[in-house]
Amino acid sequence: MNLRKNSFCLFLAALIFSFFMGRANAATLADIREELARYQTEPAARAAQVVRDLRRVRNIEEGLARQYDIPVSEVLRYEYELSEIINTYYSIHFLQLHTGTDNDFTLNDARLKELTAAKPPYSFVFYLGVVEDFENCRQSFMLWQENLARYREELRKLSEKKGEIEKEYRLCREKSSISAENRLKYNFELLIIRAKLELCYASYTFFESNIKIGGQEFSELKEKIDTLEQIIKNVRANVDFSADDFAILDARVDEKARLLENTLVMLNDKYKLLGEVRRRVEFQTDFAKYWIPTEQKLVEDETLLVLDFVEMCSATRLTWRLMDDLFSGKLTLKERRELQARMKALIKQCRVNIKFVDDDLQGLRRVALEVTHRFGEDGWLKTKEEISMRNEFRANIDARMNRYLSYIILLGEMSGQFELLLTETERMIGEANTDDKFETIWHDNVGGLLDMEIWSIDDYPITVKKLSLALIIFLLGLLTTHYAVVLTRRHFEKRTERVSRHSSLLIQNIVFYFGLIISFLITLWMLHIPLTAFAFMGGAAAIAIGLGTQKIMGDTLSGILLLFQRKLRIGDEVIIGDTHGIVAEITLQNTVLVCQQSRHLIIPNSKVLESPVLNLTLNNSLSRTEISVSIAYDSNVSQAMGIIREVLSENPNVLKTPPFRIILSEFEDSAIKFTAFFFIDLSKVFESNVQSAVRMSILDAFREHNIEIPFPQTEVKIKE
Repeated sequence: MNLRKNSFCLFLAALIFSFFMGRANAATLADIREELARYQTEPAARAAQVVRDLRRVRNIEEGLARQYDIPVSEVLRYEYELSEIINTYYSIHFLQLHTGTDNDFTLNDARLKELTAAKPPYSFVFYLGVVEDFENCRQSFMLWQENLARYREELRKLSEKKGEIEKEYRLCREKSSISAENRLKYNFELLIIRAKLELCYASYTFFESNIKIGGQEFSELKEKIDTLEQIIKNVRANVDFSADDFAILDARVDEKARLLENTLVMLNDKYKLLGEVRRRVEFQTDFAKYWIPTEQKLVEDETLLVLDFVEMCSATRLTWRLMDDLFSGKLTLKERRELQARMKALIKQCRVNIKFVDDDLQGLRRVALEVTHRFGEDGWLKTKEEISMRNEFRANIDARMNRYLSYIILLGEMSGQFELLLTETERMIGEANTDDKFETIWHDNVGGLLDMEIWSIDDYPITVKKLSLALIIFLLGLLTTHYAVVLTRRHFEKRTERVSRHSSLLIQNIVFYFGLIISFLITLWMLHIPLTAFAFMGGAAAIAIGLGTQKIMGDTLSGILLLFQRKLRIGDEVIIGDTHGIVAEITLQNTVLVCQQSRHLIIPNSKVLESPVLNLTLNNSLSRTEISVSIAYDSNVSQAMGIIREVLSENPNVLKTPPFRIILSEFEDSAIKFTAFFFIDLSKVFESNVQSAVRMSILDAFREHNIEIPFPQTEVKIKE
């Protein structure tokens, strides 16, 4: 019986295959093209016919492989080509049914009329709906634009592929006619090539139908977008951000947030229950040891995910409020760009969370498969309680999968809202005027540099801006101090009869250093630097700095002592060591002497204190000096004394009070000697200069009156 059945199957296979072979062998490319072109007009009927052919081939595929020594893979390859042909023809059929029908999936005409008929002012909720419709149309428009380009590219590739398949068909048909030994194999190969060619024709028809439908959709979407652009432009100009709108939007978010919070409560209770169950002895079975830690891990993952969603809900509310600030012009260009970056980060976070949810879904699927694999049979479980726990675990997995699917929908809504704000933000950034752009460039470059932190004092940052401002205040303080010193000097210059130059200089120094200290303290206050911050100068650092500044500090302290002791004053004629001069200036570091020939000698104050100092005018600047003049014995003594008196009277540096005095002091061997005593003010002139000037005047006057100044003479007498 089996032999007769096998023989019948082989006969049937040979009959059907011979039918196919005969068709393939007889068909030319012209006949095939004509036949395939006819099939494109009736895709559904042709698909049904190919389905029947596929079923027949599947029934005899093993017999065909054995009878004609054809690998089974070749028969399966032919079946695969037929399956693709069926799929393509049915796709063409549904596309042809779609042709001529209106597509209201993106935006129907009723909705468009509703938007057009709306009157301002527009609510914020209405604005969100309009923008959402506009974005949907725009994305659909861009998608069709990309698809049409892709369809045209596919048509080009199919045209090239059709030529290659026809070439392959001609070569194989020629081989089949020449080789009688392999004719059956070549005829079967012709069937496969013919199926490829039919698939190529069907695909070409499919993409042509898509281009036809896509062109119609593309034109309709373009018209809707043009209409929506006018509507949304009017809505943006007249949108009214009312509290009612935000209340509606917040209510939507609050509803989602409450669901998430309830989920968190449920997960928390579930986790606590699992922890209690884990400690119970009766739950230490093999299934419980697998179920409890696995369930706890799933609860932990979902809890972290839901917490992220709660945070995203708060970000959604912030998004709507920021749109109010955005449209009301409260945000600068820099703040808009910061908002743009924030929205991009939120969109990225939504996509990351979607990826996490998808990964968790795959993990749940693996857990469900593992439960089925390890504990699927009731016989594997020891007690009815274990069977109940397994069924409950499966139910929890199914419920968790449903929740995860709702999470994906929630993330999609949030991402859409963030993308909406991102689009509006980018639009307003593009419409920013020149002033806003210049302000942004200033803030991004100079402003960013000024806000750069250099260091910090506790929690207070010291930025470049604050440091620069503090330095400016310090410089202004120095300028103010300098101006105060100048005013002080001018004030005392007008009152020289009351205040000495030394006292004036002392007061000027006090004003200068007081202003310097105040400016320094104000600078420290502006930088929030406490005086205790200089405690770092203790220890080794203080020793090092002290050694380096020992000389400077010594001179400074010596200068303070000199200023306040008043043993050395401005204008005093002094002899310091071997140096004779008049004190011209006393600073904290140096003492300046004006020596003869008007040369300035700068002496460190520490040297002044260490050296012996002879102050010729310590108690009084008046000094009595004297000069001696000799005349010949035959000169008129009264006339000579009168000339000396006249010279002293005319010299401005010789004081009239106390009065000068001239005496005949001595009879010398060759002359009569006069001595003149007079007073000078050493704070103004040098004694030697006055003496020299008086002597020069006396010499000129004596010569004018022929009064001889003798020189020593010695008479030598020689005795005979």
